Amino acid sequence: MSPLVNPASLFKLRLRCPRRDVLWPPSRWGLDDTCRLPSFADVAGVPDVLDLWAAWNADGLAVRAVARGVGTSRWCHTTRPEDSDGLHLWIATRPTGDSHRAGRFCRRLALLPTGGGRLADKPAAVVAAIPRTSEMPAELPADSITIESVPTADGWRIDACISAAALPGWDPAEVSTLGFFAALVDRRLGRVPCYAPPEYPWDGDPTTWAELVLTA
Repeated sequence: MSPLVNPASLFKLRLRCPRRDVLWPPSRWGLDDTCRLPSFADVAGVPDVLDLWAAWNADGLAVRAVARGVGTSRWCHTTRPEDSDGLHLWIATRPTGDSHRAGRFCRRLALLPTGGGRLADKPAAVVAAIPRTSEMPAELPADSITIESVPTADGWRIDACISAAALPGWDPAEVSTLGFFAALVDRRLGRVPCYAPPEYPWDGDPTTWAELVLTA
């Protein structure tokens, strides 16, 4: 039975995201333990199978994700991003804190370890729908997200650089806090959210998202 109250809503999750001078390529961006986002799997009541790192600068947001214990089989289709295996991110560049519906400054991205390219064997970054959106964001510009992926013995690793052009309303000098949510989608495990129980409407309600604080 799911709890009547989202345990994570009893306190505001504020995740520190440090600045890095270089966001790409991954070999140069300097992601380290200070960039690692804490796991709230125990609070959300989900398997602890996803590790996340994040960094930022004026050019955009860099993310690394490592999925563990999900095997080597993938179901990734760029035409069905909402259902595809991979890392799913919800980002609000101008969070209001009280609106239960996503707007034009909210973006959902599906970062897929495979499914892209002519042979569907390359990683891909595609927009996914947010339920009950009040106003759609601008279309995702071509080549505004750079992504790499490597398979591991029991899962995958994704590195991605999400440029400012991919994030409507991006202006860290004016707004230094983002609405942020992440979930692993996997054919075997289903949807594994990072900051709320699976039963809650985190896929479409920005008030359930954490805060990503862009620090120096």
